[in-house]
Amino acid sequence: MDLQTTLESNLKRLRLPGMAENLDGRVREAEVGRLGYVDFLSLLLQDEIANRDANNFEKRLRDAGFSNDCTFEGFDYSFNADVLVPATIRDLATCRFIERKANLILGGPPGIGKSHLAQAIGHEACRRGLDVLFSKTHKLLDVIRDEQRPRKAQIVLKRAITVGLLVLDDFAFRRYTQTEAELLYTIADERLNRRSIIVTSNRPPEDWFSVFPDPVIGGAILDRLVSGALKLIIPKGRSYRKEHVSGPRKTQPKS
Repeated sequence: MDLQTTLESNLKRLRLPGMAENLDGRVREAEVGRLGYVDFLSLLLQDEIANRDANNFEKRLRDAGFSNDCTFEGFDYSFNADVLVPATIRDLATCRFIERKANLILGGPPGIGKSHLAQAIGHEACRRGLDVLFSKTHKLLDVIRDEQRPRKAQIVLKRAITVGLLVLDDFAFRRYTQTEAELLYTIADERLNRRSIIVTSNRPPEDWFSVFPDPVIGGAILDRLVSGALKLIIPKGRSYRKEHVSGPRKTQPKS
């Protein structure tokens, strides 16, 4: 076994796959370019960092729970451009509101692009190193209040509170029970001014009071979700889903 083969084996043993996989190419590059030892080592370390960054990004995407591969690259900026103004969408893509720990409310009729936009922002947040959790609101609550699986319920609740970005899709889709309202209050209160929440809903915020059994806790939840939040409320718009029922299309939103 020659020295290079031994070195490659040791790199794998030390769990440095990025360096191991690129070793042969970097050795040839060093020989041709007459690289110094420090330059050679620096390039190998960059390979390892790039490999780890890529793996971590893929893990964040898997853990996020996105329902579709919705990104800004696949967003049709020309569709509904009169209500989903491209300049506004591109500003949201910067994730500056997440840096400010502000919430984002996306409201409007089904099919206009709310879920796609929310997931695209989440995808961008993953690229920037943030952990993201995307879920239909009622499905998240179903898991958290599952008395048959209390350990999983606690794990998911803790993640909903601590994850870098939480996306509550289809908020106010149905009426919430008292238990669900209290869970929503806990999540909103714990995240307030600490971590951002994106809320998508087919209803405008002023209609959300009706889905809570207790107006007091409903008001407290809305105050924490909506006050100070960025709001993109679309009263009407074309449905991408209805207009692209069949045939090839871009990866555009469900809601």
